[in-house]
Amino acid sequence: MNVLIMKKIALCLLIAWAVSLSGSDMLSAAEPKGPRLVVTQERHDFGAIVQGTRVEHVFAIRNGGDEPLDIQEVRAS
Repeated sequence: MNVLIMKKIALCLLIAWAVSLSGSDMLSAAEPKGPRLVVTQERHDFGAIVQGTRVEHVFAIRNGGDEPLDIQEVRAS
């Protein structure tokens, strides 16, 4: 067998082995415990608004974790 082909096969086997090791670490790691804030829409642009016009937008948030989520402060930017 050609030496170049053998080197390619060895390299492919080495890469496959390395990928399988890293993948098994990811599968064995559980999701982090605790609260997890899930926001479906992070930003909203009202566009051009006439001064004095009242505008409102509701952001839907939920706790995707396995412990209570305590929101202590919310600020608009």
